[in-house]
Amino acid sequence: SPQATNSTPTATQNISIISSVSRMVHSALLLLPLLLSNGAAFTSVQQSMSMQRYQSTSTTHLFSTQASPLEVVDSEAQDDPFNGYETADTQKTIAFKDTKVGSGSTAEKGNLIQVKYSAKLMGSKYTANIKEFEVPNQVFQTGEQRCLPGLEEGMMGMKVGGSRLIRVPPNKGYGDKWYRGVVPPNSHLEFDCTLVNVAQNGGEEFMMKLEQFGIERAVGAGLCFAYLALSPIIEKKMAGM
Repeated sequence: SPQATNSTPTATQNISIISSVSRMVHSALLLLPLLLSNGAAFTSVQQSMSMQRYQSTSTTHLFSTQASPLEVVDSEAQDDPFNGYETADTQKTIAFKDTKVGSGSTAEKGNLIQVKYSAKLMGSKYTANIKEFEVPNQVFQTGEQRCLPGLEEGMMGMKVGGSRLIRVPPNKGYGDKWYRGVVPPNSHLEFDCTLVNVAQNGGEEFMMKLEQFGIERAVGAGLCFAYLALSPIIEKKMAGM
């Protein structure tokens, strides 16, 4: 009769099974740190991406908050009448800026004042000073239309020794016509003016007018008038002799 097959595992088979299980456990133990490190790395990447999004949002916040002060500065510049002066038809008022504040008497309406000034065209290809307006000495009574309206208006409030830049629009300057062939129509002018003196009494007014006229010219004119006045008397005396 055929021999029966023995199904009981042998010792060799048991050793092989144990060895395989041991290798599997060992492999699992080797893979475990790698799996843990990969998980940590993924978490780190997520945290890095989140931090980048936060920094980007913070940077946007930073620039948006910095925009406000810049707008305020621009607004303040626009509110400055001198810097905001425009060489356009819409500009109807003068603007001035003190470059040096004086310490003497103040120029007011009705005063006899002594000034010196120069002028140049604004918003024009001709930027040099106008030679006809390089005035080293001028004496005039304010409030009597002896001076350009815008220039006189700009000089009010100045103190003796002070200097001021005065910007004058056409409606307070020479209007829409040529002036002496050097100032085109509708020109905007900038004057650099210095207040030399303000008369405080009649004696000072006389001396300022005399200086404006010229002392030598005044002496010469006085001698001429004296000769004309005395010549008839001298002729009569000489005729009687």
